[in-house]
Amino acid sequence: MKTFALIAISVSALAVTGCVRPGGHRTPLKPLAQLNCPESQGSFQRTGVAPDGKSCDYAGSDGAKLQLKLVSFTGDADAVLSPVETQMQSMLPPPPAAPASNPPPTPPTDKDNVNIDLPGISIHADDKNANVHVGNVHIDADGHDNSAHIRGGDHGRGQFTVDANDSGAVVRARSFGPNFEESLILVSKTPGPDGWRSVGYEALGPKAGPLVIASFQSKADEHEEVFNEVKALARRTARGRG
Repeated sequence: MKTFALIAISVSALAVTGCVRPGGHRTPLKPLAQLNCPESQGSFQRTGVAPDGKSCDYAGSDGAKLQLKLVSFTGDADAVLSPVETQMQSMLPPPPAAPASNPPPTPPTDKDNVNIDLPGISIHADDKNANVHVGNVHIDADGHDNSAHIRGGDHGRGQFTVDANDSGAVVRARSFGPNFEESLILVSKTPGPDGWRSVGYEALGPKAGPLVIASFQSKADEHEEVFNEVKALARRTARGRG
């Protein structure tokens, strides 16, 4: 039954991709001089605005926190986001490492092996590994540590990866197009030093900047709803809609 457990891991991992698939904005965003922060977004309520209009703070009903920042940069946007990611990582226990791509499963030798090839779908699994292709999404599941690595793209609109195991997950997505858009979600089964279990950011803006960076922290088990609100707030603000 281990083969079917691996397939279950793959299917569960596939469900995670729903909130991280990059969409991309086809209309170029205009550079912002300051933020026009909405009073609320979903469960988040604005609690403070910086005098210079470059940052705003929000609080969620479940104790979640969110901060909007307008950040200028020269050169590579990654130079701005790398310190943000480092700060996020410090809030949680070490994330799961990205596993190497699994070799193809061995040819079927017993009834526990699965080999399915259909238009747009491919599933090959044995009692050690599982390789699943669904459209533009590829999943490698490893039965040794119940981990999964997902990578995918969406017709040139962007790419994403998910690395997950029993202890947590790291989700990354970047959109292609006239604007810069990147998402990061870190999730941990074990709370961090301050009780946070999911943290991350949505960064959006013109490729030359400045970027609207919406960073969040949540103690809740589920992060999908929180992150959807984070993305909505970042996009709303990046368009100058308060």
